[in-house]
Amino acid sequence: MDGCITFGPWGGSQGKDWVYMPEGFIKKITIIHSGAIDRIRFQSELHTGETHSSVFGGNGGSKTNTICIDYPNEYLTSISGTIGHIGGSTVVMSLCLQTNQTNYGPYGCPYGSDSCTRFSYDGKGGMIVGFYGHANKHIDAIGVYVIPKSLELCRKMSEVGIPRESGPWGAGVGKPWDDGVFSHVKQVLVYMGESLNVIYGIQFIYAKRDGNSILSEMHGGRLGVCKTKLIGVDGEKEYLTRVSGFYGPVKEFGGLKGITSITFHTNKKIYGPYGEISGAGYVYFTSTSSPGKVVGFQGRSGDFLTAIGVHMEYF
Repeated sequence: MDGCITFGPWGGSQGKDWVYMPEGFIKKITIIHSGAIDRIRFQSELHTGETHSSVFGGNGGSKTNTICIDYPNEYLTSISGTIGHIGGSTVVMSLCLQTNQTNYGPYGCPYGSDSCTRFSYDGKGGMIVGFYGHANKHIDAIGVYVIPKSLELCRKMSEVGIPRESGPWGAGVGKPWDDGVFSHVKQVLVYMGESLNVIYGIQFIYAKRDGNSILSEMHGGRLGVCKTKLIGVDGEKEYLTRVSGFYGPVKEFGGLKGITSITFHTNKKIYGPYGEISGAGYVYFTSTSSPGKVVGFQGRSGDFLTAIGVHMEYF
């Protein structure tokens, strides 16, 4: 936990202080709730393979929800919820937890009265590795411990197999998307057209840890697509190691920028470039060349692909 930073706590100041900073990694979170968050139980897996569990809060609550985190493929990224009042005390009324793969919740009473206050940590500061707060009959307050996204701590994270993000590169417009983390990327489909100097869209087929395949959403638009490029790798003998390309102004879009070309690198060869590699205002981008493989993609898109980034698993 050396070098961790804190966010919060959100809620009241009543109750007994509690801290959950496991030596290992959080694998399971159980939330007991009714009209508010009554208590919360954490379970972690230590480096030795042993498990450790702690419970905080009161004895009430009629509903139980358990979140199972598939670490290291899945890890906590953000938290949100609401704060309200019960019996003169300020307590956590509801909780939502987000990982790099999915959203969990809301648990508790997400709306409550008009006096409820929302709170959130958006994940931009780093990965959540612990919790703290105050508790009595309910969870009065909750905060998080975060590993910041610094090179030094990212190196520590890679030593224990936590995938790292890189990017996204491109324009700051469009709807954010994140496919998550998988065993490897099996196929990449690049959609292009002739009227615009931009990658219209992109789609992926991923291999899950259990061996099954999953097709991602189409990131971008299909209108005007007339060319499709397919890249296929087996994930073992050949796997994606890097992505590079250019982004810049899109013709006839009033200066709006998008990904104008993209190239995919594997441990054996280079696929691309696809799209235009030169033009006024074009900016080159590339992900890291450190030994590792691409295990997922993220980015932004609208009518076309505006930004792209990768999730890396380093060797």
